[in-house]
Amino acid sequence: MSNKETFEAFIRIVEDKIAEFSDSNAKQPSLDLLKDGVRDKFDDLIKSQGYVSKEEYESLEIIARRLESRLDELEKATKSS
Repeated sequence: MSNKETFEAFIRIVEDKIAEFSDSNAKQPSLDLLKDGVRDKFDDLIKSQGYVSKEEYESLEIIARRLESRLDELEKATKSS
């Protein structure tokens, strides 16, 4: 999916959520529900494009650093043997 298609898909998601929000029978619909719904749909769309959230990226970065450290230790151990 191209960037333009991704953006258009996101716009459709937002429009759908706004329509749901407008059609709601509740006297005072919660903006948090709308925000959460849009966020969830946007996250799904972004993940389908191969992206990850900041939290997921940071977790993966920590794991990569730990693995690099372990590899360095193994290399030192094999050189000294």
